[in-house]
Parts: sequence; structure tokens; C-alpha cells
Amino acid sequence: MSLIHDATYSSIKAIGSARPMLSRDADSMFWMARYVERAEHSARLLRVMLMLLTDIGDMTQEIEHRMWNTILSAMRAGDAPEGKGSLESRVISFMTFDQKNPSSIVSCIAKARENARAIRESISSEMWECLNTLYWRVTGDDSQARYDDSPDAFLFQIMNGSMLFQGVTDGTMAHDQRWYFVHTAKHLERLDVTARVLQGRFEVLARMGAELDQPIRNIHLMGVLRSCCSLEAYRRLHLADLDAVRVAEFLILQKDFPRSIRFCVNQLHHAVTGVRVSNGQQAPSAPERIVGRLGAHLEYASTDEMLQEGLTVYLAKIQETANQASVALQQAYFIY
Repeated sequence: MSLIHDATYSSIKAIGSARPMLSRDADSMFWMARYVERAEHSARLLRVMLMLLTDIGDMTQEIEHRMWNTILSAMRAGDAPEGKGSLESRVISFMTFDQKNPSSIVSCIAKARENARAIRESISSEMWECLNTLYWRVTGDDSQARYDDSPDAFLFQIMNGSMLFQGVTDGTMAHDQRWYFVHTAKHLERLDVTARVLQGRFEVLARMGAELDQPIRNIHLMGVLRSCCSLEAYRRLHLADLDAVRVAEFLILQKDFPRSIRFCVNQLHHAVTGVRVSNGQQAPSAPERIVGRLGAHLEYASTDEMLQEGLTVYLAKIQETANQASVALQQAYFIY
């Protein structure tokens, strides 16, 4: 991975004249941003799955079960909940409104708002208003009725609310150590979920194998790209060529697409470097070293190497590294 240029390092160092944040404030800033990003991913995966079912039509019960389970595994939500109703209705309810599920949209937004309340004086009023509006949108008395009336519109509002919050954060918050913690959380969550989405979807496609004809396979691949907001970006690079290997290559190794794993790792490295420098530390921190090694690996990785190792194995290693970075970050800054 390319090292941060001296000019960028100097600018970070200049910003870093402020004293280090309290551990509990850094922890709240980090988790506020990470929960918002997680809610956006949950909403997008559900929305894409509903679109996929519309595009494909009928599918076997086994395939449908596998597809819904990819959402649960991507968000680390456990097994499909038991109960009455179809698997679709149970998973959607579990991932949207179930307050007992820590990965549900309602839970994530509520936890993000709770963390934002704890650091109310450290964020802008626009950030608070944006997050508060999103909270009441998903917890209001009419939220279930609005979802039932139009699931697509409801989930789209959640996605837009998250992206609005991120834009407001970048536009109203000083890009100091607080912003670096937000930036760290966003890209750590994004690269982790992207890796899990790819791993789950490609495992399903590999298992189905010859069961899928090319048009249906293309719809599934478009679903993978839509899950990462990358369909148009991929098409601009590869035109109409929907190939599983190229899709994986794009979402893992593309250096300038903001939701590829490589891009997220580069941004994460920049952010953890900013945190370290703004705290007056000279030597690279433990999370910075972990992320830096992963970034260097991805910069010089090739598609052949990924395929030789096995795509699911390759993605599992990326997830493990992301988890190590998260633990190292917690140990370095959040334990109080």
C-alpha cells in the first residue's frame, strides 16, 4: 500500500495539536459511526434481496433459504429465526424491527443515537438532528405500517439517512481526531461487511453451479454488485461483461472505487494514522501496522493468487485481519 505522503502527514500533525480524546468519548464516536454504517448495510442487503426475488421469480426452497442466510451471515445475526410465516417475512422482521437482534436496523440506529447522545457536545447540531430524524423514522408508531405499504421506499430511506449522516459529518465536523475515529469506524465496518457479503454470495453461487443458466447467474451477480453500490461503476469498467471472477476482482482489488476492500483498507490506514498522529505518538500503532500490512498485500495481489488460494479462504483471511485491527484499536484507545 502506498505510504501517506509527507504533506498529508504534516497536515495531520498540524491538526493533532489538540489533546487526546477521553477513551469513552473516542469509543462513543467510533460506535456511533459504525452502527450507522451497519444499519445502512442491513437495509441495502434486504432491499437487494427483495429486488432479486422480483427479478428471478420462483426459486427452489433450498436456494431461497441459502440466499436469506447470506444476509444473516453477512450481518453476523445467527440463524434464521423460528416462528410462523415464511422465511422471508421472518428474516425481514428480525433484521428490521427486532430490538432483541443487535444487528437489526432499529437496534443499530438506537445504539448510534445513544452513543451520539453521550458525546452531544463533540458533534455538530446538524449531525444530531440527522441521526435523531433517522431514529424516529424507524421507531415511530407508523414505521411498521410504512414498511408494509412500501418495503422498498422504507429501506431506501434508511440507506439515504445513513449517507446523509455521513455527508453531514464530513461537512460540519472538524477533521481532527474525532473525525478520524468516525472515518476509522466507517471503513472498518464497510470492508468487513463487503468481505462477508462476497464470501456468502460466492459460496452460494459455487454450490448452485450448473443449476443456474447464464441469465439467472447474471441476475445474481448484479445482486452482488448492487449489495455494494457498485453496479454502474463495474459496468463503466467492464461494460456488459458480467463475470464472477471480474466481479470479485473489482470489489476486492479496485483501488479507486470507494466500496472496494482495497480502497476501504487504504482509507482505514489513513484514518488510524491520523488517530495516532493526533495523539502525539511517533511510532506506528498496533492497528496501523495490522492495516498497513493488509494494504500492502492488496496493493500487490493478483486475481490468480486469489483464485489459487480460494476466494472464500482469501476473504476469510481479510475478515480475520479486520477483526484483529478492531481488537487492536479497542486495546489502544477504548479501554478505560
